[in-house]
Amino acid sequence: MVDARILHTATLLPDGRLIVAGGYYNRYLKTVEIYNPTTNTWSTVSSMNTARRGHQAIYLPAPSNKLLVMGGYGNNSIRLQSCELYDFASNTWTYTTSMLEKRVYFTATYLSSLGKVLAIGGTGTLYSSAEMFTISSGQWIRSVNTMANDRYFHTATLIPATGQVLIVGGYENPDKTYMFNPTNNSFTTAASLGQGRREPSATLLPSGLILVAGGSFNNTLLYRSAEVYDYRSNTWRPAATMSVARFHHTAVLLNNSSSQVPLVLVTGGYIENSLSTSNCELFNVNG
Repeated sequence: MVDARILHTATLLPDGRLIVAGGYYNRYLKTVEIYNPTTNTWSTVSSMNTARRGHQAIYLPAPSNKLLVMGGYGNNSIRLQSCELYDFASNTWTYTTSMLEKRVYFTATYLSSLGKVLAIGGTGTLYSSAEMFTISSGQWIRSVNTMANDRYFHTATLIPATGQVLIVGGYENPDKTYMFNPTNNSFTTAASLGQGRREPSATLLPSGLILVAGGSFNNTLLYRSAEVYDYRSNTWRPAATMSVARFHHTAVLLNNSSSQVPLVLVTGGYIENSLSTSNCELFNVNG
């Protein structure tokens, strides 16, 4: 990349390119770059109006064809509720309706069937709340109720079969999980994790089950273990253990067409003594 950065966003585009926005490296960044895997090159595009880190970004498909960036920390560690849209056609950024709450380290989930973006939790004023952005109207609406526990550094995974979103781990009470129903805009409790986890990964598997791996307890006790959630029975079961205990890592389902074996690639994260790692490992979905 042109700029070194942490706490940025990286969003996959339909054509296979990757857009990276904001972050931090000795200063708050508003620069934006796009990676082209075909040419293996990075190119800069117009910068955001506001420098931010710990924010979220969601690609809004056609007819919008824009990138929605939300919240985060701004200069001087000010929590932001501002949002802006990047127009790929004109290479310009414009502000859109601000969120109802200032949010940092929250989750944002695209609800394709409803044409909405769901923002959950985060550090700010109401850690346990959620709000939805309607793409067509550009307006935010608040959830009917809140989670019983504050939540940030959690995961939020859309379950395609039900249209609901599973919220797992994070701060506080990291063993508690919730289900958000976009239809009635409300939370209900779901089955608790076998192991409470802060900053785990969550990956939707081809079967519709969700793999949750790693995480920590107060960044000191780290976990190698993993669990799988079955939405049909609202139950968790143990999965294979990772070789390295880690948190704040990533886990991505690979399109491994050559072997037809679904694999999840786990990369990086923090390991013991708050050291970052380049270690990667593969989880075989079929065992």
